[in-house]
Amino acid sequence: MKFVIRKLSGLIITLLIVSILAFLAFEVIPGDPARSILGTEATESKVQALREEMGLNRPLPQRYGRWVKDFVGGDMGISYSYQTPVREMIGDKIPITLTLTAIAFLFILLFSTPISILCVRYENKFIDKLFTILNQITMSVPPFFIGIIFTVLFGLVFRLFTPGGYVSYEDSVSGFFKYLILPGIAIALPKAAMTIKLFRNSLLAEMRQDYVRTAQSRGNNPWRVLVRHVLRNGISPVVTFLGMAIADMIANSIVIEQVFGIPGLGRTLISSISKRDYPVVEAIIVLIAAVILVVNVLVDLLYQKLDRRIEV
Repeated sequence: MKFVIRKLSGLIITLLIVSILAFLAFEVIPGDPARSILGTEATESKVQALREEMGLNRPLPQRYGRWVKDFVGGDMGISYSYQTPVREMIGDKIPITLTLTAIAFLFILLFSTPISILCVRYENKFIDKLFTILNQITMSVPPFFIGIIFTVLFGLVFRLFTPGGYVSYEDSVSGFFKYLILPGIAIALPKAAMTIKLFRNSLLAEMRQDYVRTAQSRGNNPWRVLVRHVLRNGISPVVTFLGMAIADMIANSIVIEQVFGIPGLGRTLISSISKRDYPVVEAIIVLIAAVILVVNVLVDLLYQKLDRRIEV
């Protein structure tokens, strides 16, 4: 309980700091939301009247305190551009981005676990050297470039999907998941390559431990030793890496959504920044930070469960 309370306290403090930075960032960025809404030809009196109506003329601490109070109560404010509640505006975007990240994470597990085991089992043989070369190539290619290649290859050449032809989960759940497979793979491939390299090295280090030699000297099957004993002990560093990778995958999903035309949080975030729609941007930043922090807390709990020697 002390560990959980300490982690939750850190989560709350970090979220508070993120909210302050997000709120203050738009105070130093050039541009006036009221001027953006009314246009450059609006008179100064109209701009000032709109600023007063939007509460932009109030002192900064007062505006921040009111925003935090409303946000905690579930009120994320009103979009400057669309004049609709921010919660309604991004409510249907959150499942899209989280689903895309979850699909990418699933592909990382599906790719990295069996390949890492094969590389360890056949160390320094052809299959190990082949995947080592492929890993180096894949790690050097950014996800957005992989997304462009997928769009050209599978969308324009093989016509397996229509570029930009997004299918909503409200219209077809199966079509929604099918459309997110290629974007998910584009996000997953570089991280999967890094995971394979880390997992392989961790498993090889465990394979040289005394308990492995003892188990093998008793006639145990090498595959059995690897899967039942070495795998559990060698997975701990990978769990920590995957926890950090989730944050990076959420960031990459923002770019991938632009490449594939997916109307998730990423597209909404970039569009809102260009329109100076600060309530939408601030809400998205805080929500993404909250997801990342919760995942990190869960990873810390899982890491301690996997290795009881770890002090919490």
